[in-house]
Amino acid sequence: MTFNDQELSTRLANTTRFARLVHEAICTSTQDLAAADLQPGPTIYWADHQTSGRGRQQRVWDDEGDSDLTLTFRFHLPLQTPMALPACVPLCVLQAVEPMVGKELGLKWPNDVFCDGKKLAGVLIDSDGHGSYAIGIGINVNRTHFPRELDGRATSLAIACGHTFDRRLVLVALAQSLETTLVALANNQLRTLEQQFAARLGLTARNVQVVAGSLHTGTLVSFDFERLTLDGGRSVPIGLVQSIRAI
Repeated sequence: MTFNDQELSTRLANTTRFARLVHEAICTSTQDLAAADLQPGPTIYWADHQTSGRGRQQRVWDDEGDSDLTLTFRFHLPLQTPMALPACVPLCVLQAVEPMVGKELGLKWPNDVFCDGKKLAGVLIDSDGHGSYAIGIGINVNRTHFPRELDGRATSLAIACGHTFDRRLVLVALAQSLETTLVALANNQLRTLEQQFAARLGLTARNVQVVAGSLHTGTLVSFDFERLTLDGGRSVPIGLVQSIRAI
């Protein structure tokens, strides 16, 4: 099934809060598009290619023009637990694309979706601190080759499945998954999301190394969207966690 941008906009407006779509062939980054746009309201910014795509910690997000999906979702939503958002967005990306892949995907703290041990998607969140968010999401969709520095470390839906995908259908699935997550967050319905995130992170009851200002090691006992707890009752606020990995 293929459809044009107008049909895409209609489908998004009927099933999500994102009634407006801005689709550009090329831009510096979709985060820049969102930041420069003065028109109010929830909006999706989609570019076929970014010349200066951004990842976390000033890293570059590499995309292949007309093959990958690079988006920013801009909206305003007061949240009782703002730190839940950075964990929940990668989870909703996973939940959107996993049925397409047909195999179980995993998460890597704080913002990466992995398939077969390789990075499939990443998330970048900008916030004004007052409930306005610009969520940048990059998904490797149809590309089959990567730059040397990413070769062997990244994958795509096409590589995982052996066929190409309609990026518009991936976009719709992603927007609908994000909408479901935002409704749950707005209603502070966190427990199921916490359980799903912890399961896909796959580190509970394992020995881990946590970088959170200082270095912490031990067995991960529990995780929620406010803190993680290590053996001995040691608690680390989620907002301080830079990385967590099994050792």
